[in-house]
Amino acid sequence: MKPRSHFEKLLINEGGAVIALVAICLVLLLGIAAFAIDFGYRHVVRNELQNAADAAALAGARELGVIYKGLSYDEQQSYVSNPADIVPIAQQAALSNYAGEVDNITVNSGDVIIGTWDFTASSGDPLTATLNTPNAVRVITRRDGSANGPISTFFARIFGVDTLDITARATAALSGQSTAEPGEIELPVGISRWWFDNNSCNDLIAFSPANDPASCAGWHTFESQPSNDKKVRTILEGGLSSPSTISGQTDYSFIGGDLSVPTFDALMTAFQNRGYDVSAPDTPILDPNTGNPMTDATGTGLEVPLCESVNGGLTACSAADSNGVPATYPDGTPRNMHEWPTTVPVYDRNDCSNPNQTITILGFAYVLVNDVVGPPDKNVRAKVLCNYVEPGDNRGGAGNYGPLGSVPGLVE
Repeated sequence: MKPRSHFEKLLINEGGAVIALVAICLVLLLGIAAFAIDFGYRHVVRNELQNAADAAALAGARELGVIYKGLSYDEQQSYVSNPADIVPIAQQAALSNYAGEVDNITVNSGDVIIGTWDFTASSGDPLTATLNTPNAVRVITRRDGSANGPISTFFARIFGVDTLDITARATAALSGQSTAEPGEIELPVGISRWWFDNNSCNDLIAFSPANDPASCAGWHTFESQPSNDKKVRTILEGGLSSPSTISGQTDYSFIGGDLSVPTFDALMTAFQNRGYDVSAPDTPILDPNTGNPMTDATGTGLEVPLCESVNGGLTACSAADSNGVPATYPDGTPRNMHEWPTTVPVYDRNDCSNPNQTITILGFAYVLVNDVVGPPDKNVRAKVLCNYVEPGDNRGGAGNYGPLGSVPGLVE
C-alpha cells in the first residue's frame, strides 16, 4: 500500500478536529436551546403567575375598602382586620387564573399578607405586616413544592435540571382619593400641601383669620375666574357648585385674604345647615326616625343646651368670642355644639402663606369643622382627619392627605 502523503495526513488530522469542534458546538447549541426554551417558558409562566397575584391583591384590598366603607370614622381608626375576611377573597380571585398547565392557581394562606403601605418610603420594604388599621394586601403566587408544583423543563433536564420554581408578588393598597365628583366640595377652602408635610392626623388647622399662626389654607372659587369674595359667598349660598376635580390636573383660583362680614355670615349659615349638632365632641345627635346624625337640630327639641352650669356660673358648650360670650348664628339663634365633616382640596404649595393665585390641586383632605365664631373675630378652625375611607366608591391614586379611595390600586 502506498504510504499516505504528508498532505493526506493533515486532512485526516483536521477532520478529527472538525468532528470534535462539531460535537462541542452541538453541546453549546443544546445549552442555548435549553436556555431559550425552558427559561422562555419560565418567563411566560411567571407573567401568568403575576396576573394571578395582581388579581388576588386587588381583590383583597378591595374587600378592605368595602369593610371600611361600612364603619364610622372612629371605628375605622381602631379597626383590626380579621384575616378570615380577606384571605379567602384573595385566594378565590387567584383561582380564576392559570399559570402554565395549572388552570386554577392556589395561594397559601401564609402568602396573603395584610398590612400598611408607606407611600413615602424610599428604601426597604414599604409594607409593614399588621392587622391594625391596614390599607394594603400583598399576595405571593407560586409554582413550587409548596403550591401548584414547579414547572417541568424540556431541554434543561439534559443538564440535570428537571424542574424550575417560580414566584410572583403583588401588593394593592388604598391610597388617597384622586377625584372629586361635581358638587362634592361644599366648603370653598383649601389646605396647603406643606401642612401635611409638617403635621399629624387630628391636628387642628385654622381657616380664618388668614394671619392666625395655625392657618395654612386659603379661600377659593373653584375654577371660576377672576376669584373674589363675592363668588365665595355665592358658593356658600349654593349658587355655584364644585366641578369635577382631578388631582394633579385641575387648577383652583384662590382669592387671598379674609372673608368679608356678609360672606362670613353665609359661611356660618352653611355651617349650621350642613353640619349637625353633637351631644359631645364627635358624638352627633341622631335622628330618632332614621338613626342618622341630626342636621341643624336647633328648634327640634333635640338640640344641646348652649350653656351648662359649672360651680354656679355659665360656661359655653362650644366656641365663644374673645369676651367669652357664646357665639350665635347670623339670625341670632344660639350656636349649639356643632360639627361639619367635609372634604376640602389640597393645593400644591410648599409654605403656609395665604394664596391669591391659580394653584394645582394635588388631592383631598377630610376635615371636621367644629369651631366657628362670627364677626368681629371671624374664626374658623377644624380638625384634619386622616386615613378615612368615605362611603362612596372613590378611586385612589393621589397623595395620602385624608380620605382614601375604597377602590385600590397596585403599588407593587
